[in-house]
Amino acid sequence: MDQRKQQILRVVVRKYVATAEPVSSDYISSSSGLGVKSATVRNEMAVMSEMGYLLQPHTSAGRIPSDLGYRYYVDRLMPRDPQAVRQLPEMEGGLMREHTAVDDLIAATCRMLSAVTHLTALATTPLASGIKLKYLDLQEVSGGRILALSVWSNGQARQAVLEAPVSGALLGQVRKAVCAGLLERTSEDILNGACSAVFPPGPATLLGNRVREFLEHAARDVSLPEVIVDGTGYFVRQPEFRERPGLELVLSVLEDERTMGQLLLAAGAGERPQVVIGGENPIEVMRSCSLVAASYGSATGVRGSIGVCGPTRMDYDRSVSAVGLAARALSSALDAFLPA
Repeated sequence: MDQRKQQILRVVVRKYVATAEPVSSDYISSSSGLGVKSATVRNEMAVMSEMGYLLQPHTSAGRIPSDLGYRYYVDRLMPRDPQAVRQLPEMEGGLMREHTAVDDLIAATCRMLSAVTHLTALATTPLASGIKLKYLDLQEVSGGRILALSVWSNGQARQAVLEAPVSGALLGQVRKAVCAGLLERTSEDILNGACSAVFPPGPATLLGNRVREFLEHAARDVSLPEVIVDGTGYFVRQPEFRERPGLELVLSVLEDERTMGQLLLAAGAGERPQVVIGGENPIEVMRSCSLVAASYGSATGVRGSIGVCGPTRMDYDRSVSAVGLAARALSSALDAFLPA
């Protein structure tokens, strides 16, 4: 693509992102700085349409970018948004506030990212091999009810109330046995029966069974990535989805943790933000959308992905910069939260 066509594509993408309206040759002629008449621009746009970079939604309308046009823009023409860069100190400072669990940290990052981009923000909870049980506490909260709390090496915490009438002394014995036998054991160990050796038959059997069930459920839970989503309301505000039945299908996919987790992890496999545009999406109902994602991680080895999802008519300049900043800020916060 020559320089004139590149400038036309640059103007079409930016104007269409801003207005959601097809861009006319008259507008490009007067605002692109090319110094050519609108008839020349129309000829160039017709050629670019034949090349697959532009679309004409109606016969008398201007042009809008195609998926191929967006791809060319993202790969070759897109600058990085300096305004998003200036928001890095604010984002990092906000994440360094005290949080009770890694899940809270990730949720806070998604809120900030959604607010910065005006798009739906998504993140997977951290994945790590050999996740270990780091802390477990059992406290009697009322007659016959025990509050169990477990904390794992990937920073996730799980708690539950267990029904098991036991005395304070017996509760202490079970707690001691659990800490001696299961702390620093991996989630795989616990799922493969490590709890059975800790709780021999006796008065503590009932509570032991409840604790075993709790730990096995927690071990299974922390081993699978959850998807945290914030800002789905931004989809509803997009002109593309106000009168389209596809909105409900898109929202249903966003709520499907398994599908979105796989998509997000695949798209955000690298430290630099990756962009999946429209028809590149492997999920058919999401082909009116784009996804920008990057990986985050800590020195302890935990890793996950974070990104934004919106219509293909998204502000890629801002989104790519913001996702990259969010991933780096989250990684820094995780290093402080999960010291090696």
